[in-house]
Amino acid sequence: MPELKREVRPIEVSYVCDACGKGMMTACGDMDAKTGEIDHRCMICEHQQIFHWRAYPRIEHIGLDEKL
Repeated sequence: MPELKREVRPIEVSYVCDACGKGMMTACGDMDAKTGEIDHRCMICEHQQIFHWRAYPRIEHIGLDEKL
């Protein structure tokens, strides 16, 4: 299959803390290879939460013609 190239732009994806509603969650450990669990901690209130298969913050790329 031939390569396809298109111009993209990076966007940051963050997760706002469910506990305080102000701080951003940040990964504070490595992903468990068996379960996909990643420990996160709020940068303000230090609330801890587990996400599966997604770490925050992260960078994703979208096409120039795509909307957020």
